[in-house]
Amino acid sequence: MARKILDYAASVPLSVQTGAIPVPTTPARLQLASVGIFIPPSHAGANRVEITATVGLENTNMDQGTLRFRIFRDGGEIFNALQDVQSSAFVSLDTAFTFDTVDFNLSKSFHIYFVTVESIDFVGNVIGPITLSALAIGTADTRSKNPLLNYQASVPQSVEGVASPVDIPTSPARVQIAGLGIFIPPSSKGNNRVQLKATIGIQLIATVSNAVHTFRIFRDGGEIFNTQATLEFFSFERLSIAFHTIDFNVSPGFHVYSLTAEEIGPSTTQVIGPIVFSGIVIDMDTNPIANQNNQILDYNASVPRSVQVPGSRLTIPSSPDRLQVAGTGVYLPSTSTRANRVQLQGTIGCLFEGSSNVTYSQLLIRIFRDGGEIFNAPYSLIPVGLNNFFTISIQTIDFNLNSLFHVYSMTIESLDFVGTPGLVVGPITFSALAISVD
Repeated sequence: MARKILDYAASVPLSVQTGAIPVPTTPARLQLASVGIFIPPSHAGANRVEITATVGLENTNMDQGTLRFRIFRDGGEIFNALQDVQSSAFVSLDTAFTFDTVDFNLSKSFHIYFVTVESIDFVGNVIGPITLSALAIGTADTRSKNPLLNYQASVPQSVEGVASPVDIPTSPARVQIAGLGIFIPPSSKGNNRVQLKATIGIQLIATVSNAVHTFRIFRDGGEIFNTQATLEFFSFERLSIAFHTIDFNVSPGFHVYSLTAEEIGPSTTQVIGPIVFSGIVIDMDTNPIANQNNQILDYNASVPRSVQVPGSRLTIPSSPDRLQVAGTGVYLPSTSTRANRVQLQGTIGCLFEGSSNVTYSQLLIRIFRDGGEIFNAPYSLIPVGLNNFFTISIQTIDFNLNSLFHVYSMTIESLDFVGTPGLVVGPITFSALAISVD
């Protein structure tokens, strides 16, 4: 048995930093992008729609600010997340944020999703990139030859503040905040990929000191991924963190994945929502069918590091030099038309060693296809203590590629820094999902 892709849509108003759209103050909001998804009658009420967005922002106030992202379906809000935006005391900095959610069991119809941003006390602009994608998957079993073996999602909270917050315990204790189970049929023969994605909203509520948080993913009780993020008691109290990883060649059977959180330090932090956790299983032995729309043409991923390795650090070079952290390739068969989309996602874990907001590093992450740049996104590292961990997440969509083998690479560099440019310590994940859409 397998799952069927019902529809896929994407919008990329800006793939690089070329805009300067002021963020309005709530209750006004700025609509950034929209996509439409059609759910056929055959899968009404038995489907999942995974929505992912990346937004690049410029903080022009040289001070921390808070904003809120929202996702709507057919005019009704289904997701929101609070996000603090850091800034140096002496220079405006740019940062891109990524987040995702899952919409469950939609009725048969054409549905419109759009993403908005509004300022709580943030002064700045949307500069790009802006990407929004929606992947609709039927949850009813199908006997068709399909590389999509399974899809599951857990969304304990889709918006911030609607449920009681969850206290994050001090390490080595940890709290499970989401879990899901995935069945891999014997027909897959173990040649598969399980792509796992998470979005978590957290808040520092006791301002004793900075807090470092560790997020872990387990499969059947064994840890397969971890990353860290630092919250700062002075100006960076709310964070919506997103990341993804790939589990390779998982044996047939039923597998349980769990997502946990723990805190290193004396401060008190809570999970306030959203909480989103999803997993998609792709069979690497199934070839695409000629002239069939909404199917996976190819999938590939590179995971140089699935956990943090602080003892093996990669120094981020100063621009124009850049560090390639991962690469992957996808093949688009000659049987497919040029009506296709390649969804590219990256996760990079960084460490910045410093002690004040006088020091900083303005990073730029780029994605190349066949040597040509197709995407870039900013991210700023600002220290709030001696060891500051950051998890960078990005997404973009490549449209209508010709039938060839295409090579994608992801790089990182520092455009400007005071102190040090920063370090890559892991995790590092880079994936490419090619889908036909005609």
